[in-house]
Amino acid sequence: MNLNDRVAMGLIAGLTAGVAMNVVNLAAFYSGIGELRYLDWAAIVIYGTKPVSFAEAIFALMVQIIFVGILGVVFAYLIRAISSRNLLLRGWLFGAAVWFSLYGITLLFNVHQTIPVRLDTALNDFVGASVFGLVLAAVLRRLAERTTV
Repeated sequence: MNLNDRVAMGLIAGLTAGVAMNVVNLAAFYSGIGELRYLDWAAIVIYGTKPVSFAEAIFALMVQIIFVGILGVVFAYLIRAISSRNLLLRGWLFGAAVWFSLYGITLLFNVHQTIPVRLDTALNDFVGASVFGLVLAAVLRRLAERTTV
């Protein structure tokens, strides 16, 4: 894969950040913090319900990680258009904005099984979104230092 390509760099950064955010999210969930995992949100969008089998959970997790990979591509082009100064701050803001937007969309469209959300789930998801944004920015910076894009 040619890393002198903003799409490839954004995808790699997004996938890496997606794995990191899911590790944090799953660790918190299995420690008793929150009722919904990121893969549950994806499963509800895909199947209309939480996953009922291991295979459904794995597929939902893969789709969710691909989705955040695509968000990484969006971020890679967005920072090119605005500026790459204060990249970690911009990454964190991007992650928080996506989190808030997705919460708003599920409320606006009354997506069952995602509302109402308890505070522990919202905090778990916000921390995960923050991890996503920070890791996304850090990985993208490192990849950009190695290339000429």
